[in-house]
Amino acid sequence: MRAFGTTLVLTTLTLVGPASAQWVYQGNESAFGSDTMHVALTGSGDYGFGFRCKAGEIEAVYLTPDRSFDADAYKLANITQPKLRIRIDDRPVVDLEAELNDGSGKASALAPVEKELLLSAKDARKRIAVVLELLGDNYHEQSFNVRGSTKAIGSVIAGCGLGPD
Repeated sequence: MRAFGTTLVLTTLTLVGPASAQWVYQGNESAFGSDTMHVALTGSGDYGFGFRCKAGEIEAVYLTPDRSFDADAYKLANITQPKLRIRIDDRPVVDLEAELNDGSGKASALAPVEKELLLSAKDARKRIAVVLELLGDNYHEQSFNVRGSTKAIGSVIAGCGLGPD
């Protein structure tokens, strides 16, 4: 099912366009309830970043243009406990345990996040910066514009029933 989610995210990113900085929202409602997914995503150059929610679980999604991984490289990289590091505006860096995987031939990372990070991203004013950390080294650092993030991420929050407690 992760593959379907990654495909949905990649399809959304394609619709956004690779150079676009505008955040977009896409909801995929299931008639049977179990496969409902909500995604907020943006792009910068060949990179994509966003959040998706399925069954109340929130994940950060980071898409890179890196095509150098094969199945064995993903297994090895995941053994090293990669991190997805996120900085919203000038706030402290948030380190998330990530899983690297193949997103249509390109390296992508998925990391579970808490609702608080989603809310911080929704309220961002300047940028959301993201980098992958492998064995203490940073790779694929990218900053994303926050234009449209309030509405798109707000739609994920509402669609997943993550509103105010």
